[in-house]
Amino acid sequence: MESQFRAEVRDAGNAIVIDMFGDLSKEAQDPMFCLRSWEEPPQPGKGYLIYNFTNVPYINSLGIALLIRLVRSTAKAGYQTFAYGLTPHYQKLFLMVGLTEYMMIYPDEYAIRQRIESLASS
Repeated sequence: MESQFRAEVRDAGNAIVIDMFGDLSKEAQDPMFCLRSWEEPPQPGKGYLIYNFTNVPYINSLGIALLIRLVRSTAKAGYQTFAYGLTPHYQKLFLMVGLTEYMMIYPDEYAIRQRIESLASS
C-alpha cells in the first residue's frame, strides 16, 4: 500500500533542505513541483540543496524519473545537490541510473553540512 507523499522545505543556513515523507511515485510530482521554482538560480549564499530521504520507504520508476528531472534542473540553475537517508538498495539504484552525477549521497545531514562548510570555506 502506498503512503501519501508530502514534502516540506526547511532553511538550513546556506542550504535548502527538502524533507520528504511517503512513497516517491507519480503522486509526488505535484507536491514536489509546487514547493518552489526549480529552474531559478539560488539566492546568494543558498547554493546547496539537500534531499532528505529518511522517511521515504519506496521509490518507483516514476519517482526516479521525477528526481532526474529535478536534479538536472537544479544543476542547470547552479545548485550543488546532496542526499541522505537512502537505503543501500536505493543508493545502488541512483548510481545505476546516473543520479549520482548530479547528487552526492551522504549517510546523514551532519556529514553533508560538514561537506558544505568545507566547500564554502574553500
